[in-house]
Amino acid sequence: MTIMGMSPEDLSSIFKTVSAVLLFGNMQFKQERNSDQATLPDNTVAQKVAHLLGVPVTEMTKAFLKPRIKVGREHVSKAQTKEQVEFAVEALAKSLYEKLFRWLVIRINKSLDRTKRQGASFIGILDIAGFEIFELNSFEQLCINYTNEKLQQLFNHTMFILEQEEYQREGIEWKFIDFGLDLQPTIDLIEK
Repeated sequence: MTIMGMSPEDLSSIFKTVSAVLLFGNMQFKQERNSDQATLPDNTVAQKVAHLLGVPVTEMTKAFLKPRIKVGREHVSKAQTKEQVEFAVEALAKSLYEKLFRWLVIRINKSLDRTKRQGASFIGILDIAGFEIFELNSFEQLCINYTNEKLQQLFNHTMFILEQEEYQREGIEWKFIDFGLDLQPTIDLIEK
């Protein structure tokens, strides 16, 4: 990633954010016995997450367990249920990861900008016809496109490569079908 022009501080922030996102899933909330209110009996994981994100642990847990909401002209703290807290934590983790992913795509695209050096290599990901093309793709869309590429590669390999090898073994005459670009190297790159 240093080749892409990322500083040690950038790398540290990336790893801290990814670590925090992963740790969010380890936070264990409980439901109080006499109420619907959620609690966090052990904040060990929350302390790690807060440290990684550079926020005070008490403020972070308070924002999850008793967020401030506007009622009329005033702001009040409202206790959340276990389900509400878990939803908020999941939403924050997803949002952080998506924002990091978008930032990475922008940085990588900027460092690979071909206008500066024509003829440079590039990685292309084909979106199968019929799927939506967005102005800005999310991590989820990359996963969808990646899966589609794997399926298309499997189809091409089965229908074209293996069938044509079978024709060759059996001595059947046919006109070679070129199905286009083999994207296996791109798939392999994403999988690494």
